[in-house]
Amino acid sequence: MSYSKGVCQHCGGHIEFPTEGAGQTIPCPHCQWNTVLTISLAPSVEVGGGASLRKRVFLGFGVAAVVVAAAGVGVLLWLKHTAVETQSPEQNPGAITAPVGATAIPPATPVPPPDPWHGLKAGKVSLEKPGDGRLVYAVGTVRNTSDRQRFGVKVELDVLDAQGDKLGSATDYTQVMEPGKEWKFKALVTDRKAAAAKLIDIKEQD
Repeated sequence: MSYSKGVCQHCGGHIEFPTEGAGQTIPCPHCQWNTVLTISLAPSVEVGGGASLRKRVFLGFGVAAVVVAAAGVGVLLWLKHTAVETQSPEQNPGAITAPVGATAIPPATPVPPPDPWHGLKAGKVSLEKPGDGRLVYAVGTVRNTSDRQRFGVKVELDVLDAQGDKLGSATDYTQVMEPGKEWKFKALVTDRKAAAAKLIDIKEQD
């Protein structure tokens, strides 16, 4: 499925939508005024596997960094534990003397969960149908927990039917996210059979 970009006729906010939705009148996700979906920017091309490949690369680097950090902490703790054990009873009266030949086992170190979106934290996603219209939106939140501005943030979602099978995709986009702020996205869903939406990726545009 291909997507196109347009702007709101009232506030000038960027709107990204499925190309087949061109010509529809919808409430602007930014100012809520009705606007016609008009293709004013070059349509984006969805390259198969690109998002998932990039996500797998980021996840791979993240997991590798966590493993290296955990190994370093484990070695430091082991060295510290070994140094305490080698002290004489006079130097360390509270130490328990290990049997001769026993091997010291470093304690388990908790590993923090991976952060695939580098400080962008997503909340729960739900489907909303504003007013009496026929349009449906996938609505959710993204919080910038980092200490820097994030530019060109885009969310990508899978649209699912009642059985959990994928019907299509939906996206939304914001130009800037300030540190510590939350963005409530509204991604247009065009398939009337949609029963749920699942966030699959958050990324900054190049």
